[in-house]
Amino acid sequence: MYAIYLVFTLIFMWFCISGGTLLAARYCPFIPLARSLAVVFFVLTLFFVEHFIGLGELRWLMPVLMLASGWIFWRNKAAVFRREFIVAELVFAAAFIYAFAWRFGFPSITPSSERMTDLFFITNYMEGVTLPPLDNWHPPYRFDYYYAFQHYGAALMGRIFGFGPGVTYNIAFALLAGLALTLLVFIGERALANFSGRIWQKRALLGLFVATVAFGGTGISPLLKVAYNGPAKDTYVKPNMDAEARSRAVRRYHAQLANHAREHIIASVRFIGSERDTTLNPTSKDVSALGPWVFPETGGGVGGKKMVLPSENFGYQFFLGDYHPTVGGFFLLLLALALIFSTLSFANGTPARVVSASNADARNIGEGEAIDSPRWQKAAQGLATLCVPLMLVTNTWTMPLLVILILGWMIFLWSQKQTLYWIWLLAGGTVGCFLLYPFLTTFLSSSLPTPVKFVQTYAHTPWPRFLALHWPLLILIVLGCWEGRQRRIAWYFSALWLFLLVLSEVIYIDDPTGAHYARTNTVMKWWGWMQVGVFASLGVLLLASLTRWVRWCCVAVMVLLSASAGSDLFNYYVFSGKYYAGQIHGHGWYTNNATNRQMFEYLEAAPDGIILENVLDNAYSNTSIYGIFNGKPVLLGWPSHLRTWHGDVPRIWLLKEEIDKFYKGELEDSLAWLQSNQVRYIVFSPKDDDKAFEKINERVKGQYAWHEYEHSRRRHTGIWVRLD
Repeated sequence: MYAIYLVFTLIFMWFCISGGTLLAARYCPFIPLARSLAVVFFVLTLFFVEHFIGLGELRWLMPVLMLASGWIFWRNKAAVFRREFIVAELVFAAAFIYAFAWRFGFPSITPSSERMTDLFFITNYMEGVTLPPLDNWHPPYRFDYYYAFQHYGAALMGRIFGFGPGVTYNIAFALLAGLALTLLVFIGERALANFSGRIWQKRALLGLFVATVAFGGTGISPLLKVAYNGPAKDTYVKPNMDAEARSRAVRRYHAQLANHAREHIIASVRFIGSERDTTLNPTSKDVSALGPWVFPETGGGVGGKKMVLPSENFGYQFFLGDYHPTVGGFFLLLLALALIFSTLSFANGTPARVVSASNADARNIGEGEAIDSPRWQKAAQGLATLCVPLMLVTNTWTMPLLVILILGWMIFLWSQKQTLYWIWLLAGGTVGCFLLYPFLTTFLSSSLPTPVKFVQTYAHTPWPRFLALHWPLLILIVLGCWEGRQRRIAWYFSALWLFLLVLSEVIYIDDPTGAHYARTNTVMKWWGWMQVGVFASLGVLLLASLTRWVRWCCVAVMVLLSASAGSDLFNYYVFSGKYYAGQIHGHGWYTNNATNRQMFEYLEAAPDGIILENVLDNAYSNTSIYGIFNGKPVLLGWPSHLRTWHGDVPRIWLLKEEIDKFYKGELEDSLAWLQSNQVRYIVFSPKDDDKAFEKINERVKGQYAWHEYEHSRRRHTGIWVRLD
């Protein structure tokens, strides 16, 4: 029954988005762009409004949006049946299904990465109060210190369609990633619209382009295939095995394939400086003879430890499943590039040039839409600058890179004697800043200062590792320099991405981490963003090159990356255990235990109030799981993360000590302490020390009633509820 409900709800959501797409298409001539812009402006408008008045529960808005969409569909019947709209909607459906398949197959929101953190961000906005909302990891303070625009958007969707926090998380991930994929397809179609080859060749190139970005292969991906030996089937499956033994052996082999693929997926983006980045022993059965040559030993680092330099790109996010700001950063990057590509002409195989009002002869863009009108040129430039303030509140780390990209584009337009619509350029950024101003007034004053520092000699990326990771980008940049003789836009993109790559080795953002982690956050956010940018701009231009050898060199690079990364993704998805598939509430891994499930059900139905949970570790633990999954604040979340966001926080560490004493039954005046912190529910989980139960109960039983949930009676597990 839940599956039926989910399918119908997703159809309703699609219908509302499609209605917004048709409305936006009256002003934007491209359906994929219109869809993304409709979602962005809807979320941005309500984000502005709710800083003045919280709209509360919004389930009433769903039928209103459905009726409005129905009216828009009726008024635009001709457009609905056009091939362009139907194909665009099918592409959107395929993109959403691909992203949702990952969340459906692996829906668990566990504390092993930033998934719990992102769920916490979403739940802050689920109540619909006037913003900024309560900080559910640190009440009674407000959540105004983190760039969480995409998390507000997710919560808004959950409030409209009545989703719980976990369901909101998983569907929002699929929606945001799906929108990004549709923009990627749009960019590819624009560049390849007038490809002179056969239609199947054009479709193959488009598929290769999308797969290269969506699968997330890096320069390290194919090198891992050379350096390491994969599991051999004959090691597990022996001749003359009976049917049952052979079946067990095949299952073991498939499990090993999944584990091997998982290691390669992670290593492709997190190899440099990780525990995998060690001297390879060629005598090991897992290492090939070429392994030490592919990944030679490197030096550098701090205190004998190598610099940890990961690079998480767009494709890796599907495997990781984090609804982190990186996903929103990739979406805005692709939106900005799609806007730029929407102003380029690829007519009749002629070199691409920027179209302005003075180029009235350049009208054939593949789908028959006119892009030489001043109206769209102005709008595209204004919308591009709008992306800058949006990036500031979505993924602040990559905002400077987007500024450089758009400034470079403006310089390129000026150098090519194309029209710069200064009023529209200024208006786009100004409108964005105005709508975000209520948020920025507290966000900018509450955020930690993050000074820019120069990379010291010891902290540079060892050149063998830099080349191993970035060789595809460097090849495309060199090819782009050659392609620029015919398409000058390729010169701009080559110069842009080369400058940013060099910049990443010159400066970094000095966040609270240090030592061998000093550059970790900077390169993790920057390198993956650059990789997507290179392929989504230079890569697709080179695929559409009029010079055959340039096109085939680009194809070779993309095939290597997409095949190596794609095979790992396939083996991992198909052969790894999907123990909680379909449980998109995200907590099946924890509530498969009946005791935990019933405690969740009670807290979900219970009135609002602060929950006290034991702080099991400073980060990446089950702390706050009972509160966050049920949309309620916990007295203290992950202390280390709060330190990262707030800097020096002595009160948080003192509060952690008080909680530790409470769960040992050693906190004096426990009732007064609970009342002063307005604690309504006290969780005593299976991980808490049962020997301390009686001492705790003696201290609180005067004002808190015990609800037992452990049927076996072997230990106490349950919730103390305040007597109001």
